[in-house]
Parts: sequence; structure tokens; C-alpha cells
Amino acid sequence: MTTPPQSDSLRRLEQVLARLVLAASGLAVLVASLDLLGWALGSRSLIRVVPLPGAGIMMPNTAMGFVLSGTALWLLHDEAADRWRRRTGQALALVTVLLGGLILSEYLFGADLGIDLLLFSETVQRMVPELPGRPSPMSALSFCLTGLALLLLHVRTRRGWHPARLLALAVMLLSSQALMGYVYLEESLFNPERLISTLPPHTPIAVHSALLFLLLSLGILAVHPERGLTGVLLRNDVGGLMARRLLPAAILTPLVVGGVRLLGQRLGLYGTTFGVSVFVLITMAAFLLVIARNANALSRLAAQQRSMEQSLRLSEARFAGIVSNAADAIISIDPEQRITLFNVGAERIFGYSASEALGRPLDLLLPERFQARHNQYVRDFAAHGWTVRQMGERLPILGRRKSGEEFPAEATISKLEVEGTRFLTVTLRDITARRHAEEGLRISEERFRTAFEDAPIGMALVGLDGLFLNVNGSLCGIVGYSQKELLTKTFQDITWPEDLELDLANARRLRQGEISSYQLEKRYIHKDGHLVTILLTGSMVSDSRGEPLYFIAQIQDISERKQLERAWRFLAEAGPRLAASLEPQTTLATVAGLSVPALADWCVIDLLGDDGRVRWVESMAASPEKSRVLREMLTDYPHDPSRQGYIVARVLRTGQPALLPEIPEAVLEATAEDARHLELLQRLEPRSGIVVPLLARERILGAVILTASESGRRYGPRDLALAEELARRAALAIDNARLHEQSEQATRTRDEVLRIVAHDLRTPLNVISLSTGVLLKCPPEKRATDTKPLESIRKAVDRANRLIQDLLDVARMEAGRLSVDRGPERTAPLVKEAAELHRSLAEEKSIQLTATVPEDAPAVFADRDRVLQILSNLLGNALKFTPVGGRISLRAEPAGSMMRFSVSDTGSGIDREDLPHLFEPFWQASTGKKLGAGLGLAIVKGLVDAHGGHIWVESSPGRGSTFFFTIPTASPAEEHPTHHA
Repeated sequence: MTTPPQSDSLRRLEQVLARLVLAASGLAVLVASLDLLGWALGSRSLIRVVPLPGAGIMMPNTAMGFVLSGTALWLLHDEAADRWRRRTGQALALVTVLLGGLILSEYLFGADLGIDLLLFSETVQRMVPELPGRPSPMSALSFCLTGLALLLLHVRTRRGWHPARLLALAVMLLSSQALMGYVYLEESLFNPERLISTLPPHTPIAVHSALLFLLLSLGILAVHPERGLTGVLLRNDVGGLMARRLLPAAILTPLVVGGVRLLGQRLGLYGTTFGVSVFVLITMAAFLLVIARNANALSRLAAQQRSMEQSLRLSEARFAGIVSNAADAIISIDPEQRITLFNVGAERIFGYSASEALGRPLDLLLPERFQARHNQYVRDFAAHGWTVRQMGERLPILGRRKSGEEFPAEATISKLEVEGTRFLTVTLRDITARRHAEEGLRISEERFRTAFEDAPIGMALVGLDGLFLNVNGSLCGIVGYSQKELLTKTFQDITWPEDLELDLANARRLRQGEISSYQLEKRYIHKDGHLVTILLTGSMVSDSRGEPLYFIAQIQDISERKQLERAWRFLAEAGPRLAASLEPQTTLATVAGLSVPALADWCVIDLLGDDGRVRWVESMAASPEKSRVLREMLTDYPHDPSRQGYIVARVLRTGQPALLPEIPEAVLEATAEDARHLELLQRLEPRSGIVVPLLARERILGAVILTASESGRRYGPRDLALAEELARRAALAIDNARLHEQSEQATRTRDEVLRIVAHDLRTPLNVISLSTGVLLKCPPEKRATDTKPLESIRKAVDRANRLIQDLLDVARMEAGRLSVDRGPERTAPLVKEAAELHRSLAEEKSIQLTATVPEDAPAVFADRDRVLQILSNLLGNALKFTPVGGRISLRAEPAGSMMRFSVSDTGSGIDREDLPHLFEPFWQASTGKKLGAGLGLAIVKGLVDAHGGHIWVESSPGRGSTFFFTIPTASPAEEHPTHHA
């Protein structure tokens, strides 16, 4: 007989049993907790629970026992519970047993152990003075049995018995007896004068305590429902169905009939004998009705079975047709592994006809090396069967055709047992073609994987949501993330926000089928924060229905190419802009504008003069705040090559560039002159720097200082090369501007020389001409006595010679060929001689001329005539600009290895704006009157420089002027004079 389908009653019963354990434990703990709350509050309604006379009350120890047993049932019901739950539940069950045992010992031995008043003693003595705090003997016994059942909840004897179920049944009978007493209104339970009934042995359990014991016993029985009475009720067969249908009648019929009989007897309607006969007759009638009802149910089941058997025969016929025409081989074997079924698919696959295969052993279809293993497997399966997981599993095996050819196959085995005889059915599929296809696919996938992983460009498989599904090592190298890190990100996460919209638009068009692929340049954000320019080629992979699966992205790092392009464009733009002006200051501003922000966040450019000092300083910054700080720093701390730190000084000295990928704090400290200077440098936040020389025609013109700060840029060799090329072009532009300026200066000098020759030489020539005319007109005797014309001619010739000599000196100085013939010369005679040469002129203007020099002053290493020329020019200038009655002082004093000379006057002084031009050739202050050619001070400077000295002036309007110059002192090694240019 086939197994009937699962009935509604079975499903409902299984659902009830599945929830019964938790419901029983929960209700036990809840009701007991309410009772304990009632004792704590002294509330009669809470400790009664059932507000009926004689329903009884639950003592505190009883409530505590229910809390312990209910919690233990919840902790222990899961056999796979962890050790903590199991040990805790067992401890609570053991306490429950001890509690029941101690209460029973008090009843058995008439002892008071003091446990009855442990909880709420005053309230208990006040509310139940007859028997304060002590549960009934039936409750104590039920707690002992319940606690033991919980301790033995998962214990099973060798015969398969569960002792816990027997103990639970005992508790169920005790609680049921107590409940039946309440149902049948036992007289001793409903005396309104008492809260608790009489003493043992017939002291009953309170109605709610009996209900909780019944519920706990049912919960224990539901822990292993497949055993005992519940196992009978859960059978999915006719016996189980009959048990479930008869169970309500078996419980309710005697209970109802017994109650009717007891009620009639109490009302005096009949005696005991008649009551018993009525009870028997009603019970017989009730059971006859139940039998008739169940017979009808069995008849319906039989009809259903016949219908199912007919459907089965139809199914078997259909199955036979399917088996016969199935493409797979379907083979059945008997316990001796002989073939009993060989369908058309098997004939096609193996090459045997059904008549050739039927009755033959299964080894006929298997290779010899595979037979022993397969036969053992089949025997094991026939003996033990498969697990549920294995039932759908396909086994890889080898088959052998009639020709002897071996082929790969997949087989599933099913077992059928008919009247004790087991048959195995093998469904076999030839997978030769699939193996060939899989091998081709594997080779293709391996080829793709190798090409993907080893590609020199970045490769990525990207999900439709943008998440990276797979990436190769090249892409990881481009963006700086590991493969594990990158697979947690989307392409949106690493794309520069400004480039994301276009990329998403192309991806959307690709998904919608508007384009088959696209290519664009975009920027990725490297892990360390800098941008990487890439060339992205995107395409789509779709399934057989054309639905998009994922993107394939090819990524080329073109950062280097883009940098080269930017450098080319930068230099191409720099050339015309640098050539647009021949002014050095404008050229410096152009270089700064080109550098910021293309190459730097801020820059400083120094341009040196002929004396090696900084002549011009240009600065620029990308942000207004940096510009303000930079101006403040350059104003308070002017650039000086000797005070710019060892890096800039080394670049200016050697002409070699300096690259600082990182600028440590120590470099700033070495550069700063004081704490405030260091603070300004720190506010500029230099992070990386480049210092390149302005080098043109093997001459260092200055230096360009490029610094990266807020942009986070880090300079490398490529940036250094670009900066050097810019500096080279800038240096050429500056040098060209300098040469242009020199050319214009030479032109101006030529014009000045011609002007002086045309103007200043005309005066002595006129004097000579007039004096000669006077001499020619005078008689001979007067010529011999009158020497004034000859004196005028001599003075005019001397003046013309001095002017011509000055012009020659200036020309030599401009050409760099002004020479001095140096040797050791005593200082005091030189100073006194120069003073004496000009004393007569000073006396004519009533000017006091003094000369001060130590007699033991060291000798100077100088050209005597040139030093006298220097002193004469300075004294001559002082005499020109000192008013009548003034003073002129000539001093000489040692200053280290130099002798310092000074000429002071009390003239009108020199304006501050005229001081920078004093030593320029042909320059004269705009005083309104012409007092010379403007060559004297220029010649003085040239002669001082030729001696290796230094000249400067200190003057204030209205307070006179002092000209200082230094000449090296002589040493023993310089006894022999040498020529220096």
C-alpha cells in the first residue's frame, strides 16, 4: 500500500508540538512570576489566579519551582545546545528535584526544614496561617518527577526508551487527576470558608498549579515527538490517522459521560447501579459512533488509494514511453547486478541491442579498470542507500561501447524496493561532446585569463553597478591599490569627479546598445592622492539574449604622455612670451607668470648684478594669502645669496640644479635668519622644491626657486628637466636683454663721447686759438715778456689732455682693460701729497683742507699714480661742491687687510634718489649748472675695482657727503709689483 499524503490533522499536530515546548516553558515562568508578584504585593487575586472558591492558591515555593522547571525546559529542549545552556538547565532541574524532595521529606517525617517561609514569610503567615508556605504533597512529588524528567530529557536506553517520557506521563496522570477533581466539583475543594483544603494525604494541587504541571509534562513529551504516544500520533499512515481521530474521543467521551453520570447521581435521579449502567451504555454508543465515523473515513481512503493506483498505472505507462524514447541511457539492474532494463538511449550510446544486453552483467558496459570500484559502490548503495544530498548528484564514470571505445559519462542511481527485492536504476548520459566543448572553453578561458592577467595595460571586468569584478596587476600598479582593495570599490570611487559625468553617459549608451564601445581620456585618483591620466576603452559583454552582463575596460596610463604634451605646450608658449620684451624686470615677471601655477604654487626669482649681489627679485604665488606672506617675507628679509641657505648658495656657486622631492623642517630652519623668518617660511607650507640656475653663455645670471605647497605636488626628475629648460630659455632672454641694454649703453656712451668731444674740447681749443692770435698780434719784444697767453695755452692743453685721458680711461673700463701697475706704497706720503696738490685751490675758496693719516699706517699694494688720481678726483669734486668757508677732510686708517680712505665735505649733500647713479659714466645731477663731463666718479670706481677694493658714499642733503674706498694693504709676499686687470 502506498503512503497517503500528509493530512491536515497531521500538519496541525506537528505545528502544535513544534510550539508546545516554548509555550509550556513561557507560560510556566509567566504564571509563576505573577504569583510571586502577588505574594510580594500581598494581592489575593494574583495568588489565586483562578477566582473561584476552592480553586486553591500557588505557594511561593511552588511558584519558584515552576520558574526553575520552566526555565530549565527552555534551556534544555535543544539537544544541540551549547555547554553553558546545558549546564545551567541541568543545575535548575536539579534544584527543582531538591525543592520537591525537601518538601516531601517534611510531609513524610513531620519535620519543618524552614524552607516554607524563605520567601515572603510575613505575607504567607498572614494569608495562610493554617499551613504557611508549604505546597501540597502532590505538588512536591510532581516537582521531583518533573526535575528528574528534565535531567534525563535526552537520555535514551539501549532499547530505545526515554525515561523522561515515562516520568512526564506520571506527572501528566497526577495533574490530570487533580484537574478532574476540579472538573467534577469534588466537595472538599469548594468550601467557601477556606483558602486551602484539608491536610494530606488528600490535599489537592491548586487548579492553576495542576494546569502548569500538565503543560510542562506535555512540553517534555514534545521534545522528542517521534517517540512513544506522540510518535504514534505523528505517523503518516492509516494507523497514525486512526490514532489522531480516536484520541479526542478516547479522552473526552469517558470524561463527559463520567461527568453526566456523577451529576445525575448527585441530583438523586438514580442510584449507583443505574448510574454505572448508564455510563456503560453511553460509552458504548459513543464508541460505536466513533467506529462508524472512522470506518467511513477508511472507505474514503481506500477509494483514494484505488484512484492513486490507477493514476500510478497511467504514470507507469507514460514513464515506460519516456524511458523507451529517452536520449539518456536508462539501465536497471537486479541485486546480482544483471541488466533487466536497457532502453533505446542505452542501445544508441553503447551500441548493444536490448536483446544483447538484457540478462548480462553490468560489467559488460564498464572498462575493466573501473569495474571493481563501480561494483563496490553499487553494492554499498544497494545496502545503505544515499543521503538526501546525494540523491540528485551526478557521478562521473567511464563507459565502454560495444566497439571497446571508452567514453566519459555522468550517471545517477536510484533505488526501488519491491516486496523486499531491491532494484537499482542507472540513468547515464554520454558527455563526450560536452567534455570537448568544456575543454575548448577551458582553453579559451585560460587564454583569456593569461591575456587578462599578463596584459601590459590595465584590464578590468566591471559590474553594471560600477563595482570592480576582476582587475589585473597592471591596473593595480596604475592606481596604487592592491587587487583586494580594488575589488571593494567602484570605478566611480577612483574617478576624478569632473570626469565622471561623461564616463557615466558613455556607459549608459553602451548598456542601451547605442554604441558598441567607446574611448575617452579621464583621470583616476591614485591611492596616494595624485591624479593619473588614463585612456579608457570600454565595451560590453552580453548574454545569449542580448542582456548586458558586465563591462570590459582597458586602461592605458598616459600620464607621462600628457605631461610631455603639457611640457611641449608650456615651452612653446614660453618662447614667444619670453621674447616679447627686452627688459630684464619684465622678463622675470614673465618667468614667474609661466611658473605659477603651471609648475609651482609659488616661486621666487633672483637676478644677480655684475658685483654678484641680487639686483632684482621677482615673486608670485597661486593664492592671495601666499602672495601676501611672500611679499612680507621678501620685504623684511631681502634676498642675499649669502643668506639664502646652503641650497640656493650652492646652486649659484656651482650652477648645478637642486631637486627636493620632500622639504624637511631642517631645511627651513637652516634657511631662516630668525624665528619670525622661520614662521613666515612655515606659513608658505613648502612641501617640495626645485632650484635651477639662470645660466646663459657659461655665466650664472641668477636662480629660479619653484615650490609646491597646497597642491600636494611632488617634484621628480621630469619636473626638474622642465624647470631647467624654462630657466635656460629665461636666462637667454635675460642675457639678450642685458646685451641689448649694454648695446644701448654703448650707443649712449658713444653719443656722450661725441658730445663731450664736440663741446668740452671746444673750450680749450678756443682758448688756444685766442691765445695764439694774441701772441701773433703782439710785437716780438712784448712776446718775450708777456707769458700770460702761453700760460693760458698750457692750461688749455692740460685740460684737453685730462679730458682725453678720462675718455680713454672710461673706454678702457667699458672694455674691461683698465690696468693698474701695483706695488707697495707708503700710505702717509700718498695722502699728504694728494692734499698738497689741492691746498692752493682750497685756499683760493677759503676752504679748510685737512689730511689725517697715522704715520705708522701700513703700506698699500697699489699703483701710486692711480691712487693719486682717485684722491685728486674725489678732492676735486669736494672742492667743486663745497661753499666758501667750508671744510674738507682727507683720512686714511687701517681696516683689517684693507686701508680705508675717506673724503668728507660740508657741501649741500646728495639727494637719496641720485645716490645709485653717482658712479655711472656721464651722469650729472640735475642741479641746473654743468660742472664737468660726469666721468670722474665713474673712473674712480673703475680704478678702485681694479685694485680689488670697494667704494661707497654716505650723504644727507644739507649735511655734506663722505666718499669711502678701500685699497688692499701690502704684504711681504707682494714686494714685487704685478699687473692686474
